[in-house]
Amino acid sequence: MNKIDRYKILVRHLISIGIATSQKDLGTKLGYNNESAFSQLINGKVVEPKNFTEKLKSLVPDLNLEWLEKGEGAMLISQDNNGGGQHFHGPITGDNPQFAGHDFTNNPPCNFGFEVDKVIEALTAQASLTKEAHEITRRAQAQVDRAQAQVDVAQQQVNRLLSIIEQKLNIVMA
Repeated sequence: MNKIDRYKILVRHLISIGIATSQKDLGTKLGYNNESAFSQLINGKVVEPKNFTEKLKSLVPDLNLEWLEKGEGAMLISQDNNGGGQHFHGPITGDNPQFAGHDFTNNPPCNFGFEVDKVIEALTAQASLTKEAHEITRRAQAQVDRAQAQVDVAQQQVNRLLSIIEQKLNIVMA
């Protein structure tokens, strides 16, 4: 996904959560009085101004700039922390100079793909069971239909037998 796509996703999200009522409204909130200029920016038709991401960040403090710039992580910092990871911002001190003075996020490994596989596997098993249940129901209905036909034949035979008995009794009584 490219940066333009991420801009469009962000705009839709901001409208959906009520920060803006439309793309035009969002542009106005970011200081763009010309609707066309903001639209061209979002669609990648013009070069992004240097302070554009800062304007977005001031409007949406939870915005993950790594996602916006590089597509890394989740769109919102709060979404990035769903796995129980920790976010560290500001100066970091300690024995490890690798992290000193830098912001970083420590997240546990993501098992989202594994969970999706389990859901797909369960849905596939459910679909197979449903197909099997439909086949069993179809065969059972065929058996019921055959049994009903046999009952109908037996009823006809009983009716003929009763008719014969009535004829014999009428002859005997007459």
